[in-house]
Amino acid sequence: MPKVSILKYLVINTLIGEITIVWDDTNMLLKEILLPDNNTKKCNLGNISYPGVIFESHPDRYIHNLMSKIKDAVIGREVNFDLEKLDLSELTDFQRLVLEKQFEIPHGKATSYKELAKMIEKPRSARPTANVLASNPFPIIIPCHRTVLATWEVGGYAGIKNNYYKKFLLTNEGVKISDDVIDESCRYVFNK
Repeated sequence: MPKVSILKYLVINTLIGEITIVWDDTNMLLKEILLPDNNTKKCNLGNISYPGVIFESHPDRYIHNLMSKIKDAVIGREVNFDLEKLDLSELTDFQRLVLEKQFEIPHGKATSYKELAKMIEKPRSARPTANVLASNPFPIIIPCHRTVLATWEVGGYAGIKNNYYKKFLLTNEGVKISDDVIDESCRYVFNK
């Protein structure tokens, strides 16, 4: 008989506000990361879509280390996250492909949705690629903030037009932005 998953969450205070982590404590898989509300910088617990999720005040070593890594990433430090600990089981093959390729975009660089579509060998799918990133369940870990418009303008973040978090994360990583456009020296392009 399979084990019943116990879902837990906690809230981390970061420079961009409260980030919520939701994980499967039974299988030690991350389920979702929720960014803070754009206006209040607070977490919106109403956005947690898992019934019976339990608040965890004393996380185990893995979750504690993950919290530290997320805080480090927000302030611009280069961090190595583990893709194997993310629960990708509810994603389509296309979503998984986009997110796995996005995971490879290096710290301090930005690519465009068009370039990312080329990287996954679907050059005509820039818009669906952008839609996948807009609903990325693991922002910060899968660094969707590193993908911008085809014009190299920063664009929105996490499905919202306001790009404060995106610009904050990119500039903290050392990405140069002038008049909302990514500097050529920080662009990551597909070369086949």
